[in-house]
Amino acid sequence: QQENVKHLVFAIGGAYGFSPEVRNRSKGSIRLSDMTFTHQMVRLFFVEQLYRAGTIIRNEPYHHS
Repeated sequence: QQENVKHLVFAIGGAYGFSPEVRNRSKGSIRLSDMTFTHQMVRLFFVEQLYRAGTIIRNEPYHHS
């Protein structure tokens, strides 16, 4: 589903997630896992998924044969 989005913010929460104030300001959230990851690992996951999405949009090969 596509919506007109003017601002898109990605925020990485701490080990216990976000405060209720932060959660109330968001229109949605994505949870990676029940596991706790370091901020560095989450950044790596995120960048890899952005790269993958870009290759799919440009119809470029992503997976190795």
